[in-house]
Amino acid sequence: MSYIKPETLPKPIQQALNQIAHSRALLYQAACRDQIRKEIDTLLASGMSHKDAIEALRASPPTLDPDYSA
Repeated sequence: MSYIKPETLPKPIQQALNQIAHSRALLYQAACRDQIRKEIDTLLASGMSHKDAIEALRASPPTLDPDYSA
């Protein structure tokens, strides 16, 4: 069986693709943090204490679809 070496992309293109992937991960992380902040604000506005709001989020954390298909 012969081994076929896959074509590799030029280094600048590989670096750009890696940077894009990393940026998407950071944007997703920021969106998750923003969602959690909004959830906490809503719980606090409803009269919940900080401790109770955090416990409620730990019991049922909000989720965001990462939409990896895009």
